[in-house]
Amino acid sequence: MVTFEQVEKLRGITGVSFNDAKEALEKCDGDMLEAVLLLERSGKVKSNEQTASTSSTFQEQKQEEKTNPKQEDGLTKFIDWLKHVLHLGNINDFVVYKSDRDVIAIPLTIFVILLVFAAVWVVFPLMIIGLFFGYRYRFAGPNFSDNKVNRSMDIVSDATLKAGNIVKESVESISKEFKKDDQS
Repeated sequence: MVTFEQVEKLRGITGVSFNDAKEALEKCDGDMLEAVLLLERSGKVKSNEQTASTSSTFQEQKQEEKTNPKQEDGLTKFIDWLKHVLHLGNINDFVVYKSDRDVIAIPLTIFVILLVFAAVWVVFPLMIIGLFFGYRYRFAGPNFSDNKVNRSMDIVSDATLKAGNIVKESVESISKEFKKDDQS
């Protein structure tokens, strides 16, 4: 699995976009040198002179880190972790859809913030009401191509629709009974 740090390091060396760097690293199973060569062959890297100067600067930084290692404290690790989580939250979405048509898609970061600040009083009741009106929910993005969470959400949606139909049929049946009693 390619890490956020590897992608950022490759971006620093080559000057390519985040997505290009990530894609190259994934194709090369995380091998930095192979990824640089792949990007160069595809013409996405700056000219060789710029790459060489960037690469030598990168090597100088690595040498400096070896001779003068920084102490990575807990705060730095937490900040790196938080950056990674926010990145994942921004590239993946929470999607509300009905009849296989997306109604709204919001980044997971925003969805989590809504859950934290308005979960009990707003978000959960709206989601439950939405289920009874045929709305469904799923997660979309590069980290949710085929997962158990979306299958579980589909099962809950189906069960809620069935429960709603049973309640509707019961109310209709009771209503018919009352109408019969009123006419007699």
